[in-house]
Amino acid sequence: MEKKQGSIDTEFKLLIIELIIIFAFVPVLVWVSMITDDGIIQSIIVSCESIMMGILFIIAHFKMNCKKDKNYKKCTGVIVKLPIGRSGLRYAIISYEVDGKVYTVQSRVGHRGIAVFFFKGKKVKVYYDESNPAVAYTKEYISLIIGCLIILAGSMGISGVFYRVFLMPK
Repeated sequence: MEKKQGSIDTEFKLLIIELIIIFAFVPVLVWVSMITDDGIIQSIIVSCESIMMGILFIIAHFKMNCKKDKNYKKCTGVIVKLPIGRSGLRYAIISYEVDGKVYTVQSRVGHRGIAVFFFKGKKVKVYYDESNPAVAYTKEYISLIIGCLIILAGSMGISGVFYRVFLMPK
């Protein structure tokens, strides 16, 4: 019997790259803050770092959600249950039908709050393996949302620097 080598998920690799970028810029930020005192260069560095991190979150989103193989098909499922997980979040159980047989899949994204109770009965897209319909997943958008918010924060930092340098009265 052969041992299978463990593979590292793409999302995990991108997370490691993001952390390396963050920690690589910390010494630069400290060094720059020692030679300048107006804070403009530090703001530019932090803003650019935020934008890069946001882009990596967006790349991770597309890597995770575009993993459909040629034998994955799309169908519509319905959220039937919202059981509470270990962390106190509710993870939706989605029921879907393929060739007259009903299957279920549990979402990897947890939800909390009162809005969760309105999810029951909601229709969602499910991607299932054509050769084995019991293998399925749903798309997740949390990393895309986080990436966009981080890019927005970085862009606001850059625009603040632009205002301080070019438009602020001296």
